[in-house]
Amino acid sequence: MDLTTRLLLGVTALAVLAYMSFVYGGCAGDPDCHFRTCGRQLCGVVHGHQDRAPR
Repeated sequence: MDLTTRLLLGVTALAVLAYMSFVYGGCAGDPDCHFRTCGRQLCGVVHGHQDRAPR
């Protein structure tokens, strides 16, 4: 791999980690925020009370 490829892979990995930590880390401190699952996979974040969340 040349330097440009390594740089682009590093920037992409950093962007993905920053996005995941921003979305899912921000949800950790909010009591109305919980994770939504689709089957056995994590689909995203839902803001609202868990008993009223769409499934």
